[in-house]
Amino acid sequence: MEIIRSNFKSNLQKVYQAIEEADFFAIDGEFSGISDGPSVTALTNGFDTPEERYQKLKKKERYIVISKVDEEERKRREQQKHAKEQEELNDAVGFSRVIHAIANSGKLVIGHNMLLDVMHTVHQFYCPLPADLNEFKEMTTCVFPRLLDTKLMASTQPFKDIINNTSLAELEKRLKETPFNPPKVESAEGFPSYDTATEQLHEAGYDAYITGLCFLSMANYLGSFLSPPKIHVSARSKLIEPFFNKLFLMRVMDIPYLNLEGPDLQPKRDHVLHVTFPKEWKTSDLYQLFSAFGNIQISWIDDTSAFVSLSQPEQVQIAVNTSKYAESYRIQTYADYVGKKHEEKQIKRKWTEDSWKEVEGKRLNTQCISYALQNHYHHANSLTSTSTVGKRNLSPSPAEADLETRISGEISDTELEQTESCAESLSEGRKKAKKLKRMKKELSPAGGLPGSPAKLFEVPDTW
Repeated sequence: MEIIRSNFKSNLQKVYQAIEEADFFAIDGEFSGISDGPSVTALTNGFDTPEERYQKLKKKERYIVISKVDEEERKRREQQKHAKEQEELNDAVGFSRVIHAIANSGKLVIGHNMLLDVMHTVHQFYCPLPADLNEFKEMTTCVFPRLLDTKLMASTQPFKDIINNTSLAELEKRLKETPFNPPKVESAEGFPSYDTATEQLHEAGYDAYITGLCFLSMANYLGSFLSPPKIHVSARSKLIEPFFNKLFLMRVMDIPYLNLEGPDLQPKRDHVLHVTFPKEWKTSDLYQLFSAFGNIQISWIDDTSAFVSLSQPEQVQIAVNTSKYAESYRIQTYADYVGKKHEEKQIKRKWTEDSWKEVEGKRLNTQCISYALQNHYHHANSLTSTSTVGKRNLSPSPAEADLETRISGEISDTELEQTESCAESLSEGRKKAKKLKRMKKELSPAGGLPGSPAKLFEVPDTW
């Protein structure tokens, strides 16, 4: 039985029952087909760090087509858009129950090259993806405590030496052959199975189905190493625990996976060079430049830069020296490239922090000068008459403005010192504001001490 939008609600209890009875879940979202912008391949390169890869996938751009329409057509499109968004929202809210039920079960969730699937699922059904990779890891393991990527599993020992192609279709075919023992699948009544003889690749349901078959074949193969051998290996077996919560990183040369449960691998990359060159250069130009260094690997960053991997690390410094007097290109070690990038990031962060401090300082000084002016004005008025000082208008009257101009030069040194200390104490005042407010309430339950003077300045509870 196929569950689609039209029969989803009426069959939701059957879905819940299937989740309760399942040993594991195989998922495939086919999310890669919903992006309009550049492909993942175009955005990434072979020497991305896990942090860089996460940021690139998270910020994957989408293109918007702009066209000129009349007012009536614009309104019609807006209505259609609103109706479609409402329909999608209703569907998302409904299907989120299934995602939450899977997450709450705590059972193993399996996918093939599943990083994008996990990112989209978390973003669509839980909350926006966090900016920080470590926060993403923590969030993901809270939602899905156990994940297993069959592409990584097939790329790791003991499978690596006997599986040449880890693409899903080829992997499914290979796992039907010796030394593997493919599972025999029987479908429940009313639920026709997929036929692997007639491939339906890139249909999400079919891809999820054969992902599950691949997992069973590889898990059962691990059982052959036991003594005595075990024919069937459960999804709860300790044999498969080494593959938990490690998501395959596509086309990264020396970091095979993203580790959701700890720090990622940090290869030395002492054989890697960062090269900048004119926009007109092609791959052939780079091969020509490094022709004296034997076999190389090139990973483009953008139109004017690339990483070049040499076969021998001791050749790196020789290559760097060749560019010292070159005008059209520049070569630096990977370590120098990362160091300069980190310095630029720190400078940018410091500049941002200093800018905010400067803005905040100006704001505090303005408040303190206003306080000093009001205090002087209060003392001046108290010599001639008794008055109640109220809240000041944001736009002072001409008389007040003239008064402030006249007395601004008459502020005493003591008041100036109060102004300076005010800017310093405001930071501490923020921290103590709520504590002071509680103390005031304890001293005067009615809301204030009898006979206390009206306040000219009060630290707000929130900034």
